[in-house]
Amino acid sequence: MPINVNLHPLSVYWWQEKSINHKIFEQAGQQVIMLEDSSQRADIERDYRAYINGDLALNLEKKDRPSSLYSIFQVLSHSPYTLLLIILSCIGFLLVEFQLNYWVDLFRIQLIDNSQLSRALNLSDRISPAEFLDHGQYWRLVTPIFLHFGWVHLVFNMLWLWELGRRLERQFGAVHLLSVVFFIAVLSNLYQAASTPYAFFGGMSGVIYGLLGYCGVFNLINPHKAFVLPPSVYILMLLSLVIGWLGLFEFLARMANTAHLSGLLWGCFIAVPSALLSRFLDKKTEAV
Repeated sequence: MPINVNLHPLSVYWWQEKSINHKIFEQAGQQVIMLEDSSQRADIERDYRAYINGDLALNLEKKDRPSSLYSIFQVLSHSPYTLLLIILSCIGFLLVEFQLNYWVDLFRIQLIDNSQLSRALNLSDRISPAEFLDHGQYWRLVTPIFLHFGWVHLVFNMLWLWELGRRLERQFGAVHLLSVVFFIAVLSNLYQAASTPYAFFGGMSGVIYGLLGYCGVFNLINPHKAFVLPPSVYILMLLSLVIGWLGLFEFLARMANTAHLSGLLWGCFIAVPSALLSRFLDKKTEAV
């Protein structure tokens, strides 16, 4: 857009009235508008034309600054399903923390059990994922991701889930986010169960690595501001993955390394068709 056009009133209007996340900067003697959500481009162009033609009159009035509590609520309301996954993880943590073993066992994908529940369901003492699935307990393919062991485990995973999950949810919606999370969860849980039979494992880490791989590969194929992460983040997480496989964290806790690696690989894999489709749709929209 021409450098001599005052876009400040429009920028304020987009931020305050339409909640359009954007950035305006100068490049090659022109003003460039960068959007966090490319689907809002049509709104931007329509408002710009109306503003230039005088059909959109903007009167900048100073608004009362919302309270910090309201601001937090606004942020959370933009990513309700990411928040729901965090709440479910906190519930899983509390079940483990307070040793509510009956409920914890309902979240596990495999276990060694001779309880009344096991006998009532006619299950063997060593219950594999296949046996649970034979009895129609398909939720167990996903639910281990909600079990967390200790505050450090929970807080670390939830910070990353909020940072990565809300990017997908705000960009593509709740169905896309949940599809990616559950797909990675099922596969990472099955791979971990196969590598450590009957072991008690859980946590969102496999999904976190999957989301990290998804964002990285997506951004390579179809660069998007919503998925940009500093290179240091990838280096740190990959280094953590390698250290986990080397067993250097064993003195702190046993790690579900197979879930981490399989989650990362499958996250990278499913990002490819998603990014290619997104790039195709973006070009189609630009052509129109």
